[in-house]
Amino acid sequence: MTTESLVRPFVDAAPVAVRPALETIADLDRRLWALVAEGRATWPDLPLSAIVLVEFVARHLTADLAEAALDGLRPGDLYLACACAQGMTAAINAFDRDFMREVDIALARMRIAAPRVADVKQLVRQRLFVGGGTTGAPTSAGKISEYAGRGDLRRWVRSVAVRTCLNDLRKGKREILADDDQLIAQHAISQDDPEIEYMKRTYSAEFKAAFSEAMTQLGPREQTLLRYHHVDGLNIDEIGAIYRVHRVTAFRWIEKAKELLVKATLDTLRTRLKLPADELDSVLRMIRSQIHLSLIRHLGGPKDSVADDAIELDPSEIEEV
Repeated sequence: MTTESLVRPFVDAAPVAVRPALETIADLDRRLWALVAEGRATWPDLPLSAIVLVEFVARHLTADLAEAALDGLRPGDLYLACACAQGMTAAINAFDRDFMREVDIALARMRIAAPRVADVKQLVRQRLFVGGGTTGAPTSAGKISEYAGRGDLRRWVRSVAVRTCLNDLRKGKREILADDDQLIAQHAISQDDPEIEYMKRTYSAEFKAAFSEAMTQLGPREQTLLRYHHVDGLNIDEIGAIYRVHRVTAFRWIEKAKELLVKATLDTLRTRLKLPADELDSVLRMIRSQIHLSLIRHLGGPKDSVADDAIELDPSEIEEV
């Protein structure tokens, strides 16, 4: 029996810019049918249309992947994700049974308290499967529809769980004030000595400018670490769990990022103000006394999602999240 060709649906569903490259792939139809067959063999109880599956795959292609469009894909994971995105109750039940435990693994590594785990798991499920009907099955595709099959689905789910949990942790944080003067007024450091108070008053504007410039010299990871610790209030155990490193390593990373920031700020102030050597120690202590409040000012803006943060999980866990 002759099977229908999947080439045209596959190419037509891809972004316009990548279609010419797809047209040149040798033996494309056979490879598409092989992908469908492997997916069906993995999930024989899920009756998913071959055309729906290849269109799902095609929508995730980018120009850099066009020539190797079908290389390295995970057919079984793609098949389940596509079926879930279609709102198939049996697929979602299979996902709940076989993949939601990955959320428990991710939250355990973050040392999330047991009472909160159930709430976060529900948030993860809502993020993956948006909407719901009377039967409990989603009525519209959620983030699961973004899975592109180029990384292990289990690790991808863990990454979604981490990001969802961090979003939840950020809720309820106090409103961030927009000016260092207000921050200093509301969070006065009682142990500051008169000399540091003098430095604050005298070099307030210069300090703000130098600190802002120093922030631009930090890399994405350093900024993310400082945001987690000083703005989101995560401790070193939680940050270590995110990066899968020992708490001592997380502590060293944070301290190194702060030292880079302090040094860059001091260097800028020393150059611009032509400060005498006997004032540098006081300026350094002034910078250190203000680093927490200034980090809140610079990194405390609202973020819709932590997806933009440079969370350094295993690359296969984050490349599609």
